[in-house]
Amino acid sequence: NTATTRCASSRGSSEPSSTTPATRSSAKTGATASRADVLAVAPVLADERVAGVVELGSLDPRLDAQRVVAVFDAVGEAIGVALRSAHYREQLVSLLEETQRQSEELQVQQEELRVSNEELEEQSRVLEASQARLETQQSELEQTNVQLEEQTQQLERQKSQLLDAQQALLEYAAKLESASRYKSDFLANVSHELRTPLNSALILSKLLAENRDGNLGPEQVKYAKAIHASNSDLLALINDVLDLAKIESGHIDLHPGNVEMAVLLERLRATFEPLAAEKGLALRVDVDPEVPAAIVSDSLRLAQILKNLLSNAVKFTERGQVRLRVSLRDGERLSFAVSDTGIGLSPDQLPMIFEAFRQADAGTSRRFGGTGLGLSISRELARRLGGDIEAESEAGRGSVFTLVLPLKWSPAIEPRRDVADDAPAAAGAALVAGVRDAAARPGAEPAPGAAVRQPAEALARVVVHDDRSQPRGRPRLVLCVEDDPVFAQILVDLAHEQGFDCVVAADAADALRSTSALRPDAILLDIGLPDQSGLSVLERLKRDPATRHIPVHVVSMHDRTHTARELGAIGFLHKPATREQLAEMFSRLEQRLQRSVRRLLIVEDDAQLRANLELLLGGERIEIVSVGSIADALRELEASTFDCMVMDLTLPDGSGHDLLERLAAREDRSFPPVIVYTGRALGREDEERLRRRSRSIIVKGARSPERLLDEVTLFLHSVEASLPDDQRKLLRQARRRDAVLDGRRILLAEDDVRNIFALSSVFEPLGVKLEIARNGREALERLAAQPGIELVLMDIMMPEMDGLTAIRRMREDPRWADVPVIALTAKAMSDDRDRCLEAGANDYVAKPIDVDKLVSLCRVWIPK
Repeated sequence: NTATTRCASSRGSSEPSSTTPATRSSAKTGATASRADVLAVAPVLADERVAGVVELGSLDPRLDAQRVVAVFDAVGEAIGVALRSAHYREQLVSLLEETQRQSEELQVQQEELRVSNEELEEQSRVLEASQARLETQQSELEQTNVQLEEQTQQLERQKSQLLDAQQALLEYAAKLESASRYKSDFLANVSHELRTPLNSALILSKLLAENRDGNLGPEQVKYAKAIHASNSDLLALINDVLDLAKIESGHIDLHPGNVEMAVLLERLRATFEPLAAEKGLALRVDVDPEVPAAIVSDSLRLAQILKNLLSNAVKFTERGQVRLRVSLRDGERLSFAVSDTGIGLSPDQLPMIFEAFRQADAGTSRRFGGTGLGLSISRELARRLGGDIEAESEAGRGSVFTLVLPLKWSPAIEPRRDVADDAPAAAGAALVAGVRDAAARPGAEPAPGAAVRQPAEALARVVVHDDRSQPRGRPRLVLCVEDDPVFAQILVDLAHEQGFDCVVAADAADALRSTSALRPDAILLDIGLPDQSGLSVLERLKRDPATRHIPVHVVSMHDRTHTARELGAIGFLHKPATREQLAEMFSRLEQRLQRSVRRLLIVEDDAQLRANLELLLGGERIEIVSVGSIADALRELEASTFDCMVMDLTLPDGSGHDLLERLAAREDRSFPPVIVYTGRALGREDEERLRRRSRSIIVKGARSPERLLDEVTLFLHSVEASLPDDQRKLLRQARRRDAVLDGRRILLAEDDVRNIFALSSVFEPLGVKLEIARNGREALERLAAQPGIELVLMDIMMPEMDGLTAIRRMREDPRWADVPVIALTAKAMSDDRDRCLEAGANDYVAKPIDVDKLVSLCRVWIPK
């Protein structure tokens, strides 16, 4: 038999189960897989609670089940107790193991806590130390805060002091600016007061010296010339004072450009050789071979410096020589050393000679004249040009003054100043200069005659290489009057390609000098020049018998075609121009210069008058063709080219208007300048109708044979010296009364009676009807009362209403908006020209007035 016991928990049941009787079964038991014949199952109790189950099985069928049950009843409780005890022991073992494990974990945690406690103790000690340090730092910070509060209070006091100092500086700068402005205004007013009487003295002495009526003897003419020379010296003194004021206030203007060394030195030689010869001195001009042919600088200011140095050398030298030596220094600078064998200076006198108004030879018993401004001005000008003046001298042995300049002036070259210079005054002058130089009209169109200046940087980068110093021997010479160096170089190169030598003049004064000295075969003329209008240059060239025959072609961006042709220009080319247009211009010049015979067409229906005109206008190298009708004139113009045409308005087959209309309609062919020669006066409507046909038609109403001859010789470009004696006599008679100004009405607004008398003496002999106004308000009243005024000469400084205000009022009134105005001023400050042009003036003349320039401008601007 096999018996198996299995315990089962019966928690949840309080009643004992009865023993299941043994039964025969072939089923499997819970404890074994064997087949039992007898199976007994009984609960095992402990304290009346089921502790397990006993299962007995037997393979022997003889086993008595009841006996088995009785056995179970006897031993069941003991077995239950044992089973429960075993179960409890298992739980105790399990709990013991759990307790041991937890004990180990507690030990580990205790160790960790111990370590943590040690770390916390360490951190606590560190914190205590940190707290001690923080307490110390807090104490220090409290002390620092106290110090910072004291420093803050001190800084507040310093800030307040700085604000007070800044306010004081601003007030000082304002005072400097005000003082500089008062000084400039004072100098301008002094200039006006000096120039006003000087103006009339210069004009009247010049008129006397010219002796036009021939009623003065040689001695009287000599006295007049001496008066004029003395007045010119006085003007030079005034200009020196103004130059010094401009330099101190920062208003000196520089116009850098190409300066030809040969031309500059030749002019200096021509100026000072007679002065040196008069004193028995030798004048030497030496140039080292490595000196460049040209430099970039301001030619006018450079010449002013050298003239002052040479003038001093001649003045202070009684015997021996004066020498100008030009050499290269350091490969980048040019040295002009002016040495003399004169009185010399001791070393302690050298510093003072560059101070304004101070001289080494001062006092009432001095031997030499002068104001002491020349060297001061020259030094400041030299510094503005990027250089300086060095001085060496020894008493009784002469002096050497050396001007050192860079080869190329650049705005980046700052002028050097001495440590002893007056810094506050310079700062105040700089403030004033900055304010005044900021005044500009961006985008405004330049007024006629106004300067059109290139930026200084561009001028400094471009050097024009012309043929002034080294002509190449080409058969013809053209003078290019152009202030833009880039365009001037283009014209030079193109002139070379066309077979011309070319010389460039950058301003009007240089143009007139170069024309007189070089006698070019042709002139290319710009209108917008720095110093005056190119139209004024054209007018003066055509008024001079020695230069009026030279062909002048105008090349300009200003549209003055009609005015230029009326003044005698052979053509007008608008900028910007293409290379082809420029080449065609040179070709036309060449064709005109190659024609030795000038051709004149006379259109007149009266046969006797045609014959008289041929006798009047004929001469050598002049071919005259005379016709009596429009049809014949058109046929001649179709067949050949003429240089000028003289026509009457009344013709048998139509009027002169008809002829000009038919000529203007033929755009494929050009026609010559037209001079209307008629017995009746041309009214404004007639002239406007004639000029409306084409901008290239030139109409002049010549009302006398002398004027007709003058106009024809102008357009034929005849050399006056080669004309017959009777024609030259007629031309002189025609110029006694100005053809342009004769009978014209000009308003002179001037408050000084001396200037009124002087200008009346200039204009009345020219046939001008001069109206007088004593101030701007009176000038406006005269314009309103007398609408026939054709030109206004407006003084700027006048009582009640100044000239600038009067000009602005004129431009605001449609009645006078187009009346030409030429401003006259004796202030001569740097911004006067711009202010006048901005107010609406057409041009500007500074007092003392250059009479020839003023008359020339009147001829240019008076309506034709």
